[in-house]
Amino acid sequence: PNVKLSFTYEVKFHDSKVKFEDRFDKYLDPNFFQHRIHWFSIFNSFMMVIFLVGLVSMILMRTLRKDYARYSKEDDLDDMEKDLGDEYGWKQVHGDVFRPASNGMLFSALVGTGYHISVVSLCVISFAIVGELYTERGSLLSTAIFVFAATSPVNGYF
Repeated sequence: PNVKLSFTYEVKFHDSKVKFEDRFDKYLDPNFFQHRIHWFSIFNSFMMVIFLVGLVSMILMRTLRKDYARYSKEDDLDDMEKDLGDEYGWKQVHGDVFRPASNGMLFSALVGTGYHISVVSLCVISFAIVGELYTERGSLLSTAIFVFAATSPVNGYF
């Protein structure tokens, strides 16, 4: 327990014949990004998503089946026969769900900005998958700026 250990390491630097400006060129080589597509992994991920969506929907349907039965039974009753004090399920939050937002303009601006950034991200990712955005420096950033400007109507700028 009272033993002192000294940790050391050693580094040896070797001079490189590659110029400083050309260090990144091997990563810009188009052959560097051409890998085999792992179809089994893509299919496996897709099937996992389908399975999880089915599982969640089955759990929700099992949970909400009783509420659906109660609500359809209440539709058949007259207004006088309904017990208004016995609210359950999502009916308890109907006052909060259907009230207007306190800062409507801020809320709409945030929703519009979220949609805009989502559309820009999806478009740039699609262009990166389909096109060759890695051949020149800054092409990915230039594409992102252009797509941001081109998709501005999504955010409400007409």
